[in-house]
Amino acid sequence: MSAQTETLQLTISGLPAGTRSALEEIGRKIGKSVEEYLRSVIEAELLSQKLFREILAPIREDFRKTGLTEEEFDEIIEKERQAIWDEKQGRQE
Repeated sequence: MSAQTETLQLTISGLPAGTRSALEEIGRKIGKSVEEYLRSVIEAELLSQKLFREILAPIREDFRKTGLTEEEFDEIIEKERQAIWDEKQGRQE
């Protein structure tokens, strides 16, 4: 299933004075245009309205397709965690 992008143009009116410049400043700080920043705010708000199980459903489905058991997955994560810890310890000596 591929994600499709829909185009919707919104006009926002009635914002307090200085809001546009404040949004532009935020955008500059994070390296986004006002439009990109507001798009991310809207998407985050919509995502926050979903139940956690809905958000995780695609991840769970992808995991199921791997054929790994939870124990095998835990083993992979533990090995990687240990390798990262060992690497950090090696740098500190």
